[in-house]
Amino acid sequence: MARTFIGTVVWLLLLILFSGASLAPLSGEELENYIKKKLKHHPTILKLNDKFLGEAGAHTLAESSLLENVETLVIYNGNLGDEGVKMLAKSRHFKKLTSLSLETDQITDLGAKIIAESNVFSKLKVLNLHHNQVGDRGVMALASSRLLENLTDLNLNYNQIGDMGVWRLTHSKTLKNLRKLELAYNPLGKKGKDSYERFTITQSIKRSYEENRLQEIGSTLSGDLSVEVLLELPYASELETLNLKNAGLSNSAAVAIAHSKKLAKLTHLDLSGNRIGDEGAVALAESQGLKNLQRLNLNFNFIGDKGAIAIAQSVNLPSLVSLKLGQNRIGGEGARALTESETLKNLRHPVFGFY
Repeated sequence: MARTFIGTVVWLLLLILFSGASLAPLSGEELENYIKKKLKHHPTILKLNDKFLGEAGAHTLAESSLLENVETLVIYNGNLGDEGVKMLAKSRHFKKLTSLSLETDQITDLGAKIIAESNVFSKLKVLNLHHNQVGDRGVMALASSRLLENLTDLNLNYNQIGDMGVWRLTHSKTLKNLRKLELAYNPLGKKGKDSYERFTITQSIKRSYEENRLQEIGSTLSGDLSVEVLLELPYASELETLNLKNAGLSNSAAVAIAHSKKLAKLTHLDLSGNRIGDEGAVALAESQGLKNLQRLNLNFNFIGDKGAIAIAQSVNLPSLVSLKLGQNRIGGEGARALTESETLKNLRHPVFGFY
């Protein structure tokens, strides 16, 4: 009996030590004093980490006039739950709140819906719901919210979001300013992962455009999907240079580039160090959209005689002055076709040179 009692005491002590939050909620007075102490050092930032708030603490927080200048509110492991979120959503004092972090706070779809429908959170730019219990319904409420149109960053890592929720988020017509979306450790299927990846690639391309780095965009892309997404965006029509060296591309990407109608300004295209074979080379040779291309680098790919002959006979690349086809699978027939080409008359360098 004594050993059992001692074991229970030890277990409780360890629970208190490692659980982060105290077992007893703070009283209203204790919470007010704690808030005053925190805001004394950072008047616009309030962080309540591992403080047991619950519904009562959330009510005290929401009613506190001390929060009128707070721009960033962080409640980590505060045992808020949906009822606590409801209390916060009724506050008259969050007049400047632009960043809200409710991490590990037992929030479900209901809590997410409350946030989505509350005017209190209409100025939010950052919303962190990391490690809660939000599923597709909650995410759909966020995605359709007209009150969260200022949101730029949304963290939903470690929740219960599926493919439908992700699709709705990444295709939202109201969250137009959303630039950063975190969805790690959610039960996503192929459709959800694809939607998320497309969103991430799209935002990366938009950032490059906004930072006037569009001509360097190729260095940030990897895989066929990234090229597909780029060519779906209007920014592609402004490209003059596209460097996709060692980007893990296959014939699919080369075909997409060849068929695109947005690359009329493109003069330099580097596809070296990929997995492009004859199919991709033939598509490039037959492209109607690359007539202004001056430099084409296809070194270190898997192009054989068929692809080489197609390029040698192409009448669709009249501006080409530099063509690189070194380290491919081109044999004598393909090499001869390139050497004797009647259409590649403007080349200034050897086709198989490394320069």
